[in-house]
Amino acid sequence: MSFIVKILGLLLCCCSLQSYAQISGTITDTNGEPLAFASIYIEGTSTGTSSNIEGIYQITPDSGILTLVYQYVGYKTHKEQINYQGNPKTLDVQLKEESVTLGEIVVKANAEDPAYPIIRKAMAKRKFYLNQTEAYSCDVYIKGTQKLLNAPETILGQELGDLGGILDSTRQGIVYLSESESKLYYQKPNSKKEVMVSSKVAGDDNGFSFNQASLMDFNFYENSVEIDRPIISPIGNNAFLFYKYQLAGSYFDENGFLVYKIKLIPKGKEEPAFGGYIYIVDELWNIHSTDFYISGSAIKQPILDTLCIRQLHIPLATNDQWCLFSQSIDIRFGALGFEVDGNFTGVFSNYNFDPIFEKDFFSNEVFKVEDLANEKDQIYWDSIRPILLTLEEKEDYVKKDSLSELWKSKVFLDSIDRENNKFKIANLLLGYSYNRSYKKQYYTLSSPLSTIQFDPYRGFYGALKFGFQKDFDDENIRWILVEPKFSYGLAEKRLRVSAEGTFSLEKVHFSKIRLRGGRVATQFDETNPLSRTVNTFYALYGKLNLMRLYEKDFVAASFERELFNGFFMETDLEYATRRALGLSTHFSFWKKDEFYGDDFPDFEKHRALIGTVRLRIRLGQKYLSYPKRKFISGSKYPDFLIRYKKGISLFDDSPDFDLLSLGIKGDYQLGFFGRTEFRLEAGQFLNSENVYFMDRKHFHGNRTISVPPDQFLNRFLALPYYDYSTTKPHFQAHFYHHFQGLLTDRIPLVKRMNIMFVFGSKWLFLGEESPYTEYSLGIDNLGFGAFRLFRLEFITAFKAWSYEDFRVVLGTKL
Repeated sequence: MSFIVKILGLLLCCCSLQSYAQISGTITDTNGEPLAFASIYIEGTSTGTSSNIEGIYQITPDSGILTLVYQYVGYKTHKEQINYQGNPKTLDVQLKEESVTLGEIVVKANAEDPAYPIIRKAMAKRKFYLNQTEAYSCDVYIKGTQKLLNAPETILGQELGDLGGILDSTRQGIVYLSESESKLYYQKPNSKKEVMVSSKVAGDDNGFSFNQASLMDFNFYENSVEIDRPIISPIGNNAFLFYKYQLAGSYFDENGFLVYKIKLIPKGKEEPAFGGYIYIVDELWNIHSTDFYISGSAIKQPILDTLCIRQLHIPLATNDQWCLFSQSIDIRFGALGFEVDGNFTGVFSNYNFDPIFEKDFFSNEVFKVEDLANEKDQIYWDSIRPILLTLEEKEDYVKKDSLSELWKSKVFLDSIDRENNKFKIANLLLGYSYNRSYKKQYYTLSSPLSTIQFDPYRGFYGALKFGFQKDFDDENIRWILVEPKFSYGLAEKRLRVSAEGTFSLEKVHFSKIRLRGGRVATQFDETNPLSRTVNTFYALYGKLNLMRLYEKDFVAASFERELFNGFFMETDLEYATRRALGLSTHFSFWKKDEFYGDDFPDFEKHRALIGTVRLRIRLGQKYLSYPKRKFISGSKYPDFLIRYKKGISLFDDSPDFDLLSLGIKGDYQLGFFGRTEFRLEAGQFLNSENVYFMDRKHFHGNRTISVPPDQFLNRFLALPYYDYSTTKPHFQAHFYHHFQGLLTDRIPLVKRMNIMFVFGSKWLFLGEESPYTEYSLGIDNLGFGAFRLFRLEFITAFKAWSYEDFRVVLGTKL
């Protein structure tokens, strides 16, 4: 379809809008400036709409005498009573700023501000309004936009261009535009479900919107709301610890309610508290509306500039109950020269407070996208869209639709491939890729220069790794990846060849098959606790060989799948011939006269058949259902982990053992007190007839200065790698508490650094021996500007209750 045809389609679209928009107009202030996302609804109902960013609105009511209510936080409510008979009508409205007065109230010096007794009464009624509603259903329309306000010409030396036609000459452009319509259901005490019935994404005919009402669920009757960290509600139980309040005045709204406007002042810039205004209804002491903002420093996210939340609650004539009618979220953030402004506006309508739900209607499926949600036509959207598109948004839909067809065309994809497939000098270090995008075929070749490492078993060694991936659909659901690898050690003069193939079958149950085989040098601990790059550094500069290797010729197959919701299984079977590796060099840049120690026990060459079954059980796992795809949302319960490993005695020299391990892993937010995470594991060899060293139970240790923070919970930070490897019954416990600013926000100067303290404790028991323990204090969120990439951990280790070691570890979040 040509661009001209698209434009004609847009014109027809605008004409059809007029036929649906029976009452329309523009909402402005007294200076003629448009009021974006103002609320318009039919009095006594939740049927309504919001204006767009240009202040333009449309609404299609039933015929008859009705009253339209126009509201905007901080402005006087305006009502228009009309006798509507179905004819198109233009109704422009000008709203005046609310005349907020303090009346007869006089605030004396050193006296408590009159806002405080109002807030106390609102706090006293908080739980009542939190639990007032037994059940409801409603419709939710959400429009989300994200616009680049500025983009660099290059990033990390790579030219960005116009991002495929998205950016204009000023380096601005809409990068995400989407609309969605959902049905939202709720039942006490905390059952929720959302069903997306329609979805539209600019430039993606097959895509589904990221818009979710559940992601906009900011209920300020809760003690706190979660925005990366718990942010205290202005009427939460502990709010006086974080807020100061000022009564800005009061006014009577359109229903005759006296409404108090109260200014929120966080006690510190870094406090988990909102600034702005909260509006409280006199005598009812409920929330009328909100106009909040919070900075990136308050939520410990320097990439964020400001997040604004504006809500309007309205009373329904049917039961005098107040409900959320509209919510607008504005977010501005930036990094690496990018500046992004986003907005997500939701309109909640057609409330039903007496819904009838079938048995088992509420389940662990908390969000569902209907199969044909993304196939609604333009006529449908024109008929249901409560927030009119702006001219820029209309043009973006047309442009993205044209670009989408271009981006998928063979001519375009081939032209992009021709440019990207050109060999560049940087490919010598970074590797080379060759794509045939139209056929969904992708080839990669790693650079031997980037894989050069060192250990005393092989000396300097490098690898040449090929990759071929074929996608079988546009959604990246079914694909196959084949990766052969050639590795050569210079000192030992030995070539090793291996290969791995992975086939993704589907993504509703996450089914995947892996086949592996060849000859490799592998670590005794199959989880590979030590990075090859880190070991290279310690070997060449410190003459320390931390990595312990042996060689195996093997073939293996594994299969993984979620059997049913929350029960994930992975099976693996490997046959291998295993042999010991000796040192082939004592080279290093320093300590040239010293030798590498090799205190590892030797073992005879043998054949092994090892089977492993892993189960992860997550009770009450919530999930999101999309056509052909499932996303995990988490659970309030911890993960239960079961692992059974069997050495099958095929030959006289084969390992013969049975190892059973049981674990539990959890992560819990404890309000403003912080976040706690833990991992416990207990195990025992049920049979240990013949156990080689690599088959023992190994505990993730560390003797380096650097560990990725995502591994902190799964390993000891000062434990030697193999000193505690065992066949005895064993138990390990790992615990961390992240204070998330609870302590640092109270320390002058320190709180401006946006750092957070972390406390840790680790325990290891072997049989009846006295335990090995570690205690640590961490400083997280270290860095500068938006780049908070580091966590510094100070660890003290004890063996049999006696001091053993002290280490400092730096975690880098790359």
